[in-house]
Amino acid sequence: MSGTVGLRGVQAWLVRQPEPRPLELVCAEHPGASLGDRRRVVVRLGSCAADLAAHELLELLTLGAPDVLVRLDGCAAATMATSRLGPLVALLESSGVDRLRVDGPDAGPTDAEGPGAAGRWPRGSRRRRAVLDAEHMPLSRRQVMGLADPAPRQLPDEDAHPQVRLVAAARQLVAPDAPALAALAGPAAALSARGCTACGVCVQACPTDALALRHSAASGPAITTLLQDPAACDGCLRCVDLCPQDALTAAGQESWKKVLGGGLAPVQTLSTAPCERCGTRFPTPSGERLCPVCAYRRANPFGSVVPPAAQRAAV
Repeated sequence: MSGTVGLRGVQAWLVRQPEPRPLELVCAEHPGASLGDRRRVVVRLGSCAADLAAHELLELLTLGAPDVLVRLDGCAAATMATSRLGPLVALLESSGVDRLRVDGPDAGPTDAEGPGAAGRWPRGSRRRRAVLDAEHMPLSRRQVMGLADPAPRQLPDEDAHPQVRLVAAARQLVAPDAPALAALAGPAAALSARGCTACGVCVQACPTDALALRHSAASGPAITTLLQDPAACDGCLRCVDLCPQDALTAAGQESWKKVLGGGLAPVQTLSTAPCERCGTRFPTPSGERLCPVCAYRRANPFGSVVPPAAQRAAV
């Protein structure tokens, strides 16, 4: 899979519709997308459904789509698509929201809202319908120029991080106090730390600003806490990979209840003091006044690298 399937064009089309209709998304490789319930607007994706961006998919529901059906019959990566989209369905169902459905590869074009036992389709539905292109959704000139009535709803900020958009959409659709959320794994990593030195590398490395160091005092000795924002964490584990002390570990994922609940969670708390030479905070279990780097430089004023000739002589 090359990347996520963009639904921005579908979103722009959706917010300009006077009466949004249920959507049906099919893979680019689907052989018979025109077969199905005519009451649904069928949209052919630019790639495979396995590459659908989770935040954009949920945003379709927040932008007015009554419900969305993702069809995987004809999908070349149906198993992968099911594993990626299934958790989103479970997330919505945890609050009784039945607006997103994923039909498996064996469902066929008539599995949902298709003909009944007598082989007859419901009134107002037919087998053949137009198939829209997700990357070239049809808009009238008035809609493109913003002259159509009613005015289009606001689209999500494209510059916002996908994790921020995913959580924002989930908060609009899901009740954060739903008991079932506690058993559903969210995208955030369940971080723990042992031996943290408050160096701040993980804070700087996090692409979503999900980590922060908080000091109880602006100067002098302080209690320093490494904090994680589960709502901002997308589980990339860059913090774990780049921690110079190997202090951070991830044990699975945080629950959606914790992700949607808001607030910062402490990862580790330690006593720190500012280095008298460089000002960097460091752990002070033994009352040291210099950070390890400055202490080493003071002990080795002529450099910290052994000359190659000295290395050869020592062999």
